[in-house]
Parts: sequence; C-alpha cells; structure tokens
Amino acid sequence: MRNIFIVAFIFGLGIIFWLKPKKYGYIIPAYIPLGENFDVDFDGIAKFSKGNKVITIVNPNNGPISREENKYYFEKLEDKIKQIQKNGGKVIGYVSTDYGDRDEMEVRKDIDLWKKEWDIDGIFLDEGMGSCGDSCEKLIKKYQDYYEYIGDQIIVTNAGYIDENYEKFLKDGIIMIVFENTYKNFISPDNYLGNLDLQSGKKGVLLHTSPMDIDKKKLKRLYKKYNLDYIYLTSKNWDTISLKLLEDL
Repeated sequence: MRNIFIVAFIFGLGIIFWLKPKKYGYIIPAYIPLGENFDVDFDGIAKFSKGNKVITIVNPNNGPISREENKYYFEKLEDKIKQIQKNGGKVIGYVSTDYGDRDEMEVRKDIDLWKKEWDIDGIFLDEGMGSCGDSCEKLIKKYQDYYEYIGDQIIVTNAGYIDENYEKFLKDGIIMIVFENTYKNFISPDNYLGNLDLQSGKKGVLLHTSPMDIDKKKLKRLYKKYNLDYIYLTSKNWDTISLKLLEDL
C-alpha cells in the first residue's frame, strides 16, 4: 500500500509540473537611430528587467559605434546600458552577418568593437544561417568560429528560418532564434516548428509586427509545447515593442 501512495505522489508531482505554466524569458530590441529620434524607453526596459529574465539588444547604427565616432550618443547609450544591468538585465550588441554572406573580417570588427569599448554581456548575431541547404557544412563552421571568437559571453543567433539542420549550429550556451515570422503564422496549425524536434539547445521565437490583442493562453501553450526559453516580440516598426504588451503576457 505504501508503494502505491509513493507512486501516486510522484505521478501527482509530474502532473503539477506539466500543468505549471512555463515562465517567459524575454528578448527586447532597443534599436536606436542616432539623432533627434534617439528615443527608446530604456527606463521602462530597466524597470521590466527587475524581476524578469530579460536580454536587451542594443543597436545604435546597424551595429556598434565607437566613443571616438560619436562621443555624445556613445555616453548616452552607455548610461542606459548600465541602468538596465543594474536592475539585473543582460545587454547584448547587434552584429549583422547577412545570412552568412557578410565578410568575416567585418563581422569580427563589429564583435571587437562591442567587446573592446562597451561593457555588454554578449552579442546578437542577426540575419543568421536560415535553411542552409547544400552550403550547410561551410556555414556551420563559419558560425561555430564566430561563437569561439565571441567567447564566454551570451550569444543569440537569429536563424530566421530553420530546418532539421539547426542542431548542427548549436553549441552549449547559444540561444537560437528558431522562428522569425508574424504572430499569426506562429499560432497557425501549419507552423513548421511542429515538424521538428526542438528538444536540444536554448531557443526563442521572434514574432514581428505583433498585435496588442495576442491570445495569451495560446501563446503560453505554444511556448511550452516548443520547449522555448525566450520570446522576442516587435511592433509594426520591427525595432521596438510595447512594454505594456510584455507586462500583460
């Protein structure tokens, strides 16, 4: 009889664990045009970072700027980054890879600038490998080399679109954006993620042009179903998101 109670207790714990909602990790874009429109809600991001798992992507000029290049905006953004980090948030710097086609030396120059001049927590490799087809092995080596070059920091890679080869691009600690599309396509029954084994690695989805009237229950269910670790939402402008929407999730 005692064994039956033990089995029932363990089974019950398993059910509770399964039914328990999975807590979101958030990736927030802070793409800042230099000039009079330098207006991202950094105060709100810093506040939201307190008590939430948040990675903020900073992108002042489609990549990094140096202090020498633009001291005013460099120091202004530097202060905002410190504000987010002080509240427990992580900040990573934007680097374009042009789906693997950008010159590797140019990619490394951006990485070097972020690491040398900025006190950030990692790198966002945008425009990632996607579906690599016949060039898969070459692309795998290229991105693995980037990971090694970045070193022991947070690395988020935006694959954009993935196929069954995505696991070959993974490395311990890498966060892979495995879906970049609209919220509507994400919740669609035809969503290609349902055809893939997504048990390996840390993963996130980028849902662009996200509406404010998101079906929160459905989103949470799919987040758990696809074993995701981060959600990355953008507004109709692609480069910002309403913090109210994130708070309401």
